[in-house]
Amino acid sequence: MPGRNSFLLIAAALLLGAFTTGCATITKGSSQSVTINTDPPGANCTMSREGAMIGAVAQTPGTLLVEKDKDTVTVNCKKEGYFESALAMEASIQGMTFGNILFGGIIGVAIDGVSGALHQYPPLVTVLLTPDAFDSAENRDKFFDRRRLSLLEEHGRTEESILKNCEAPDCEAQTKVAKEQMNNAIIMLEQKRTLARVRQ
Repeated sequence: MPGRNSFLLIAAALLLGAFTTGCATITKGSSQSVTINTDPPGANCTMSREGAMIGAVAQTPGTLLVEKDKDTVTVNCKKEGYFESALAMEASIQGMTFGNILFGGIIGVAIDGVSGALHQYPPLVTVLLTPDAFDSAENRDKFFDRRRLSLLEEHGRTEESILKNCEAPDCEAQTKVAKEQMNNAIIMLEQKRTLARVRQ
C-alpha cells in the first residue's frame, strides 16, 4: 500500500529530525513585542520584572521588545494630572509549546523553559489612568462610580470565562483569585477617590 508506506516514511523523517536536531526549538523565540497603551494616551511608562527595569515608553502608545519569562512584569505609568497607576502583566504558556512536545522532543521543551520561550505575555495592555482632581465632588463621584461598575462588569466576564474553560478541580481556586483581584482593584480605586482633589 503506497499510501501507508509514504505516511510511515514521512513520520520516520519527522522523528529522525527531532532527535538529530536535539538542541533546536520550534517555538517563536525567547522575545516578543508588547504594546503599552494608556487611557488617556500620552503617559510615560516603565516595565520592570523582579525589581529591575526592562524597558520604558516615553509616551504611550508604544511598543517594546520584551524577553519572555515566567515572572510577572509590572507596568507603571505616569501622566501629569493623573494618579500614578500600575498593572501586573502575567505570563502564560504558549499554545505552540504543545507542538514542541510533539515535534521538538523533550530537549526542545527544556530549552524553551530555560530561555523563557515557553511563556508569553499579552501582546497589548492598556493601563487605565485616574484623574487626581475634579471640578466638583459630583463629577468626582460619577467618575469613580462608573469605574467601579466597569470593574464589577469585567469581573463578571472573567468569572464566566473561567467557569467555561476551567477543569473541575481548579475552578474554585481560579474564581477565588479573580475575586481577590477585583476586591484589591476596588480598594485601590476607593483610595484614589479619597485622595482626589476637588478644584476650588
